[in-house]
Amino acid sequence: MILAGLTVAGLSQAQQQPWPATHFNPAAVAGDVVLPMPCGGSMAFRAVSVPAADALSDRRVQLGGTEPRHAYAENARTEHIGGGFSDPKAKNQRFYLIGKYEVTRLQFEALSGKCPAPSPEGRLPVTAKTWAEVAHFAGQYNAWLASNALPKLPQEDGAPGFVRLPTEAEWEFAARGGIAVQDSVFEQPAFPMPEGVARYAWYAGTESSNNELNAIGLLKPNPIGLHDMLGNAGEFVLDPFRLNKHSRLHGQAGGHTVKGGDFRTPSADLRSAARSEYVPIDKSGERRDKATGFRLVVVPASLPSPARLQSVRTLWPTLADPNTGQPGAAGDPLRELDALAESLNDPALRRRVQSVGVAVKANIQTRNEQRDRATKSELRVAAYLAKKVLEDKARIRAIESIVAGPLPEDIKVGHRNNLRNSKEALESTLGYLSETIKQLGTDYPAASITAQSEVLKREFEARRAPPEYPPIVDLVSRLAATARTGRAADGAQIDAELAKLPVATRRP
Repeated sequence: MILAGLTVAGLSQAQQQPWPATHFNPAAVAGDVVLPMPCGGSMAFRAVSVPAADALSDRRVQLGGTEPRHAYAENARTEHIGGGFSDPKAKNQRFYLIGKYEVTRLQFEALSGKCPAPSPEGRLPVTAKTWAEVAHFAGQYNAWLASNALPKLPQEDGAPGFVRLPTEAEWEFAARGGIAVQDSVFEQPAFPMPEGVARYAWYAGTESSNNELNAIGLLKPNPIGLHDMLGNAGEFVLDPFRLNKHSRLHGQAGGHTVKGGDFRTPSADLRSAARSEYVPIDKSGERRDKATGFRLVVVPASLPSPARLQSVRTLWPTLADPNTGQPGAAGDPLRELDALAESLNDPALRRRVQSVGVAVKANIQTRNEQRDRATKSELRVAAYLAKKVLEDKARIRAIESIVAGPLPEDIKVGHRNNLRNSKEALESTLGYLSETIKQLGTDYPAASITAQSEVLKREFEARRAPPEYPPIVDLVSRLAATARTGRAADGAQIDAELAKLPVATRRP
């Protein structure tokens, strides 16, 4: 049913009164994106940032877990995630929006053709719906937004985004904390819960859920501001369920995938990797589960405009370019293979050569992606070393002021020894930093350093790292470019460059 006229004919003024914030965003914070709904309603979303240099950039992530008893479904595997919307406030960053909370009963009923009155029960996650009904709800919401609130939707290349169920990768990337957490934290069974699991998730037991659903937004959020990602209601995603076959998903697709566990899940079993198969029917007919709900994402089309299509066509050949970022590199095996295939009269042999070309392209693309990850890792090491230099220099200044003070001479002796050791440590760190920057400049292409510098800065910002890191990354990138010309900076030169950073940046 298309509900384009839902907000006008047949609804009283009272029914159109805006909902109280407790019914759609009870834990409002800066950065929330709120979209309108029929009946004076709203739905809150949060942005999930994904650093990206261009339209074909995506991020490799490790999903799943390592528990042997769940390995048949959840064994660790590599996936790739991308954000469709360009971020106008951050260079080289894209994002998608995901529901801040599970969709509630009130929100679901608002698209039913009649306006419900806000009530305490309306704050509960909507459950016991089929996957088809959930997908239909997303379609209804899209139709209503397109007819009643199109300017409110984020746009990409002039085309509006739309709502749908999240893919499993989108859901799990967001549940783990995205780029707001370190990679080592991201791969833990659950996001950080410093105040204890009971403050972040509804799980089985009288000390938590008491075996029943609970209203949205009562507990603390995960690192990117999402509530109830684990526990409370399990959540449908877009993908069908597949078993795990070690490092990949099995080829057979089954029922629907449900993520996150629910109020019946023991606290020890709450984990981001949790995934279960939801079979749509049973012996009684259509299956409905009182503990399975959902949340939505807002994304743009992959090709929202002719300009994007042209950009992708231009970028596509570079993915498998063996000479990408390597000026003057000799030879192109792909062109040789293409020429060889064209010269063959035997169709079967031509196809075999072309298939070799496809495999070579895939291997080159993998190599390029590995190179970019290594580049970012070296940049991060250099940034940490530069930060340590700033900290060591601040420590040395503090010790020097003590030594120059009015303390007794026997006490100063210990401080002088500490000062000598600190200066030796500083020289060692500067030497290591110099070698790291030189390796960056000589081992990695300029294009990769430039792109990965921006990615690393976005990660530092998302993790609320100290503000000195982004300018330090810029400095490291610039010094690496100098090293590429054969004029690598030594420790003293790097020390002098760090001293030129703004005072606020050079704080210890």
